[in-house]
Amino acid sequence: IGGNGSARGQLSRPRGGAVAPDGSLYVADTLNHRIQHFDGAGEPLGQWGSFSPPPQEGEAPPPGTFNEPWGVAVAPDGTVYVTDTWNHRIQHFTATGEFLGMFGKFGQAGQPDEFWGPRGLAVDEKGRLFVVDTGNKRVVIFDADGQPLGQFGGFGLQLGGLDEPVGVAIDGQGRVFVADTWNRRVQVFEEVADSV
Repeated sequence: IGGNGSARGQLSRPRGGAVAPDGSLYVADTLNHRIQHFDGAGEPLGQWGSFSPPPQEGEAPPPGTFNEPWGVAVAPDGTVYVTDTWNHRIQHFTATGEFLGMFGKFGQAGQPDEFWGPRGLAVDEKGRLFVVDTGNKRVVIFDADGQPLGQFGGFGLQLGGLDEPVGVAIDGQGRVFVADTWNRRVQVFEEVADSV
């Protein structure tokens, strides 16, 4: 699937992908600043997004634009969530790319929705969204509408601490696997906080 370039079906440094319930594939086409949608055989179905330069202080980038999207996750209902890394936010869309909403802003973990370069994300069977807030070295949990439910991690070298986490996955038993990059390990969390 793909090939270097910016035409339909081509990719530039793709960094994330997710399989939808119907078997189709969404790819974060990172340096093309867009999401591409492929069928199970790799044929392009659609795409959305364009580059948004860093906004002026106090302004938000336009909905549906990206600055290096990284992570993609598909909820059980087909909603597509994207980490818009350098706009420090999460956006969500319908299965065909229609904008639904967004949340998050730049910050150093003073609030649950203050992100610093979020990258990986995953949705569990309950529809909860797990966002890897890489620069703040934590994982934050939200409901489907972006309301915070909890968080875990924080900088640390010991078990439970994180240093530059970038990826997250959830298995059928609800265990959360986090790629703890600079600690050179994957950590497994069996229970997470249900309140902030």
